[in-house]
Amino acid sequence: MTTTRPRTSGPYLDRDTLIAAAAGLADTNGWNELTMSKVAEAVGRHVSSLYSHVDDLDALRREIALLAVTEIGDVVWEASVGRSGADALTAIAEAERDFARLHPGRMAALRAHLGVDDPEFRDQALRIAQPIRTVLASFGLDQQQVAIAHRVFSATVRGLIEPGTPLGAADDDAALQATVTLFVTALQSGAWPTV
Repeated sequence: MTTTRPRTSGPYLDRDTLIAAAAGLADTNGWNELTMSKVAEAVGRHVSSLYSHVDDLDALRREIALLAVTEIGDVVWEASVGRSGADALTAIAEAERDFARLHPGRMAALRAHLGVDDPEFRDQALRIAQPIRTVLASFGLDQQQVAIAHRVFSATVRGLIEPGTPLGAADDDAALQATVTLFVTALQSGAWPTV
């Protein structure tokens, strides 16, 4: 005789659906407002049923960070395909800006998880770096210079697109374009520093 697991309302809830719903809730309501009970309400389940998918809120937050870093990696790769030089850097910056506009909760998850010793997250973060570093190397920079340029580019773009940073209203398209143009001018000048 086989037994079936009793269900609550609605179709079966799998782990990926739960994580996507939690990420959507973080985008809508804010990262700091995310709780297990709010996620349970959003997916139409009793909170206890969520623990068959994740251990606790911290584990759920990690899963959202992994989802976000994977998604933004996809966005960066897609933006860079078929482009080079200034065009590629502009497309990458704009793609990151668009992602930040659509997914503020996911961006907060990324920020919160930076610096955490998490090999899976780190591998996905390195995937984001690959197309950016390839474009930077196309300007004739050596490996050390690429590393510096990547840090400066990423920090600058984050400063312009992330809410809560001095410039981060995520709505100043002209400032983003001007910054990328200035950055490219510095790259093309041939005077990029080495450590």
